[in-house]
Amino acid sequence: MSPSIRIGNEVIEASVGKTIEESVRDAGRLPDAYLFVVDGRPVPMDTPITDGMTVKAIKVASGG
Repeated sequence: MSPSIRIGNEVIEASVGKTIEESVRDAGRLPDAYLFVVDGRPVPMDTPITDGMTVKAIKVASGG
């Protein structure tokens, strides 16, 4: 199973060895806008992608 990042209904294919941040940027998204979760646990965006990993990206809302 190839690694992927799920953002809403969209699934982005990720490359093993890249970080979550790099993969999200490669897809044209801003990684600072998301909280990343693997197996129900938050992980930092500099986490390396491993084979079979599924990352869920949750949009972070901010306001003033």
